[in-house]
Amino acid sequence: MIFAKEVGESLTYKFAQAANEMKAQGKEIISLGLGEPDFKTPDYVLDATVKAMNGGFTHYSATQGLPELRKLIADSCNKAYGSDYTVNDVIVTPGIKAAVYFALAAVLEPDDEVILISPYYVSYPAMVKLAEPTAKIVNVTLREDFTLDREMLKAAFNKRTKAILVNSPNNPTGTVLSKEEVELIIALAEENDAYIISDEVYEKLIYSGYTHTSFGLYGNIKNRLVICNGYSKSHAMTGWRLGYAIGANSIIAKMNKLQQHINTNTCTFIQKGACAIYQNEASHIAGYVSELEKRIGFFDTELNKLDYFAGIKPKAGFFYFADISAAGVDSNTFCADLLKKTGIASTPGIAFGPEWDRYVRFSFAVPMSTLERAIGLMKNYKYGK
Repeated sequence: MIFAKEVGESLTYKFAQAANEMKAQGKEIISLGLGEPDFKTPDYVLDATVKAMNGGFTHYSATQGLPELRKLIADSCNKAYGSDYTVNDVIVTPGIKAAVYFALAAVLEPDDEVILISPYYVSYPAMVKLAEPTAKIVNVTLREDFTLDREMLKAAFNKRTKAILVNSPNNPTGTVLSKEEVELIIALAEENDAYIISDEVYEKLIYSGYTHTSFGLYGNIKNRLVICNGYSKSHAMTGWRLGYAIGANSIIAKMNKLQQHINTNTCTFIQKGACAIYQNEASHIAGYVSELEKRIGFFDTELNKLDYFAGIKPKAGFFYFADISAAGVDSNTFCADLLKKTGIASTPGIAFGPEWDRYVRFSFAVPMSTLERAIGLMKNYKYGK
């Protein structure tokens, strides 16, 4: 296997590990690095999973996923999008990362070009290079207000473009593509015969006043679209490693071949437990989003009062992408210094694209009291002193 330079250590986990080591030494650590919902997986999922285990669902399942779960996913998406997906258009994978990677591996061939919107999720470049080492990555950098640079996007597309990988709502910025931006991406993909791989894992964590426009709403691109999603963020199931992809049947079929030879199948009893997600009201989400809005309102107001930070209030998700230009150092250096002096763990902006080395990412998927403690410590923080 060719390990391209893009296939490096994840900086999100690197700094989380450093924070854990300091915590083990007895130091106070405030972890604002990894993004993980701070609520319990719903009881109905836990109960259904235990029932499945006790009921004997501990053996192989269909490689593409339990037909029962795939039908529930397809029906849910059809209701949301007005589409006509079937169980054959869905694959269940061990995590959303697997879904994105399989989709890339299913479509990429030597010397293809892949467009990434930067800042991007940390694993995207590695996924592209693992799927096809000779693929060329073309970054389209968001403007400083985190809106799409339309001219740069248009210039990025050409006849060698095989796919564009989109993450909206976005990690790390919390921005949400507008309907017009989504439609521009669609028009350019159609014009250049490119696939759209859309990671929509944060779609349910949208703040009041904003709307998520899914690519699934556009039936005319069904044959060039793969939507990747899951339950990690909406149902606090990060450790369950469960995701899915729904989209063009020709691509899903190829993804299933990859799964057959790599995973065999996704954990059977976890799939069975996930069926309960579609059979129960997700009443927890509204309350969680409301709490996130309170936290980010506080964090945005207070952070922008500090010496080294400036930021834009997110529209979705639970990350804050802060400009640290005032410190005059790169993001790795800044995050290391912040961790050493305050015990606050964050993530260097360079992890999300080379253009973002003057930013850091904070997670506010923590109690308000933790954010208040962090702000208090950052008020007294001085870089280099």
